[in-house]
Amino acid sequence: MNPIQLAEQTYRHWSNSILLELKERRHQLVPSDRQALDNVLTERRLFDSGNPAGADRRVPGGQDRL
Repeated sequence: MNPIQLAEQTYRHWSNSILLELKERRHQLVPSDRQALDNVLTERRLFDSGNPAGADRRVPGGQDRL
C-alpha cells in the first residue's frame, strides 16, 4: 500500500467514529450542514440509503466503473 492509500485508510478509520457521532446529533444541525453530513455518510456507506438491492456504483477491490 502506498503512503497516500495508507494515510487515507488511517483518516477513514479515525473519522468514522466522529461521523457516527454527528449522525446521532443530526437533528441539531442546520439544513445545509445536515445535507453535507448525509452526503458524506452516503459516500462512506455509513448511512442507510434504503436501496440494498440496488446497483453498487463501486466495484469490490477499489476499481470504479466507468
